[in-house]
Amino acid sequence: MAITIPQNHSYQFKNVKVLYVEDEVFSREKLLRILNRRFSDVHVAIDGEEGLQLYQQYLPDLLIVDIKVMSSLDMIKNIRKHNEKVQIIVTTAHDDNDVFIQCIEHTVNHFILKPIDLDRFLLALQKSVQEVRQEKELLKHNQLTKALIETQDHLLFIEDHGHIVEFNEAFASFTGIGNTKDLQTSNLVAKLFVEDPDYFYPKNKGKWIEEFFQTEKKYAKVMWKGQKGKQGIYLMKGSRIPGKKQILFVCTEISLLEEEYKKNEILSMMDPLTRSLNRKKFEEPLSSEISRSERYNHPFSIILMDIDYFNNVNDYFCHTKGDEVLITISTIVQQRIRESDVLARWGGDSFILLTPETNSPGAMVLAESIRSLINSFAFPKIGTVTCSFGVAEFSAGKSKIELISEVKQGLSKSKINGRNCVTFYNSSIGE
Repeated sequence: MAITIPQNHSYQFKNVKVLYVEDEVFSREKLLRILNRRFSDVHVAIDGEEGLQLYQQYLPDLLIVDIKVMSSLDMIKNIRKHNEKVQIIVTTAHDDNDVFIQCIEHTVNHFILKPIDLDRFLLALQKSVQEVRQEKELLKHNQLTKALIETQDHLLFIEDHGHIVEFNEAFASFTGIGNTKDLQTSNLVAKLFVEDPDYFYPKNKGKWIEEFFQTEKKYAKVMWKGQKGKQGIYLMKGSRIPGKKQILFVCTEISLLEEEYKKNEILSMMDPLTRSLNRKKFEEPLSSEISRSERYNHPFSIILMDIDYFNNVNDYFCHTKGDEVLITISTIVQQRIRESDVLARWGGDSFILLTPETNSPGAMVLAESIRSLINSFAFPKIGTVTCSFGVAEFSAGKSKIELISEVKQGLSKSKINGRNCVTFYNSSIGE
């Protein structure tokens, strides 16, 4: 269903056709109002099948697609087969990495997590329109020049038994290499990889190709550092050339898209009120720290804290004041802890703190200092608010469930002892 707009309207982005695909009525109408104020030619589809039909009919310059069902991804895949340059903005409520990878595979230009941040969406919109306009200008001048410029977007090289035998100008510019003679014994590609847990990094650089294909996906996100310290994040794809033992590698830079995705990922990890991690995301650093502690025998502790008589604050001073107390306490804790410490909102009025490289005495000192800071803070119109604390230290062989249980028991003991105190869990705590 195409949307027709009166032609006497003064639009921000002229001569740019838009296709918007969204099946959810409320979201569609909300975003459509924004689009209709900026574009004169907007077409709307409720799913991928209808979207593909409208694309073939109107050939829009910009696609805004909500990823909820596979038909939307199939639509993007089909469109990309015929048009590599159409701008695509994806919105989605899915924050899993598989959806992100599929979007990268189909060369999505912007990836925005729901609920949509309007400023980020408008910025993506502006960037896409700029790309559309630039592409139209290139088309006016010289098709051959445009094709050559497009080629420079990717780093291409061909490997043959561990040696690079062919490469393009983009690869030469990034690496600073001049000719294939310099590549025979340099093992250049292996030296490009930057070690980072979020990206593919070979354990044995001499066998990076074998390790790459062990991923079974024939692609991986890599962080590379080239000449003069130039660094970028690339989606590397490898495919064996038929009839030869050579491998073609194509590396598409995704630095900006990756940055955008990580910003969205961080937002999805945060408790919106207190700006601390949410409980679900806290499980990830806790699991990682357990693995690290088991491997290197390094100590760490967790601290569970609970606001004393918080229901009274909500009952006597209203929930708005209760929210202010939660925000203030989160701020106090975050200003006191180290960058390596991880704070999360555990429940309604509870927070949990992960303290790497910290044994129980150190965690007790930290918890006591936080308790004292909160106890001495004058909350406007409320006065004094106190917190109770439980502390537990990880030891080899202890499960995540056992560790959480121990810190809860420590917190419970603090409440039994009159609240506004710190209790370290030990085996005799329940006696």
